[in-house]
Amino acid sequence: MLDRADQGFGPDGETVDDGYFYKDETAAYLEYGLSAQTTLVARIAWQSVDRRQGQRIDAAQGFAASELGLRRQLWSSPRQIVSAQAAVLLPGAGENVSNQPLGSGETAWEVRGLWGRHLGDTQFVDVQMGHRWRGGQDLNEARLDLTWGWQPADRWQVLAQSFSVWSVEPARPNRPDFEQHKLQLSLGRQWGRIQYHLGVAATPAGRNVINERVVFLSAWRRF
Repeated sequence: MLDRADQGFGPDGETVDDGYFYKDETAAYLEYGLSAQTTLVARIAWQSVDRRQGQRIDAAQGFAASELGLRRQLWSSPRQIVSAQAAVLLPGAGENVSNQPLGSGETAWEVRGLWGRHLGDTQFVDVQMGHRWRGGQDLNEARLDLTWGWQPADRWQVLAQSFSVWSVEPARPNRPDFEQHKLQLSLGRQWGRIQYHLGVAATPAGRNVINERVVFLSAWRRF
């Protein structure tokens, strides 16, 4: 993933000149079924990050926050499924909190609810709502992830997604309240047992966050 920004969003959502930000990231995400109803989820990412604002330079190379959790199926029907998930996020040397210096941040905990539904034979929707408790002085967050998937032809898939996060506590010294909304679009194709996705993402709105632009390539494999 290649992530770049040279602008940001101010306290009122206005566009501001915000120095320069770049991030190169390689990440691995795993879902492993422990039983028919319980799934282990994990994510680990290696980053090279550089953040420059005037004379201030913040750079890091290493692991970002790593995630480990369990997802439990609560209810299902032929076209729908409802699940709950709990996870712990362990800080690393890179990005742990989106609007804080690199390497800062403590252990965080998250719970979320997930709902998915098939729309006919070629489409689906997925909705995830979560609450993240952050350690130390960092502000707790509410999260909303939305996904629409479409299979226009055999071996092809289109994904349109949005990822939103809001702080849910009053601002503290050096911890401004914030919100960020990202839109992501990707096209995937199956080759053998691996599906490759090429995509882009942008940040159309936010407060007290950077305006990111992303290009990424991912590979999915079922086993």
